[in-house]
Amino acid sequence: MHDGVFFEDHGIPTATIISTEFARAAKAQAEALGATGYRTVMVQHPIQPLTRDEVRALADKVFDEVLARVTA
Repeated sequence: MHDGVFFEDHGIPTATIISTEFARAAKAQAEALGATGYRTVMVQHPIQPLTRDEVRALADKVFDEVLARVTA
């Protein structure tokens, strides 16, 4: 969150990707950094037990959103 907020504050578009388990923590951390409207890209939790192909499938689901954010 710190890096994403830092870069956004400096005009560099970001796409911070988190799993759904960390949505509340990410929001709280962004607010603590003064970035109340900061949005993350979320994938389904958990990630750790997934196979490489399953992780790629998660990435494919959010690819367009990530691309849109970093090219905005």
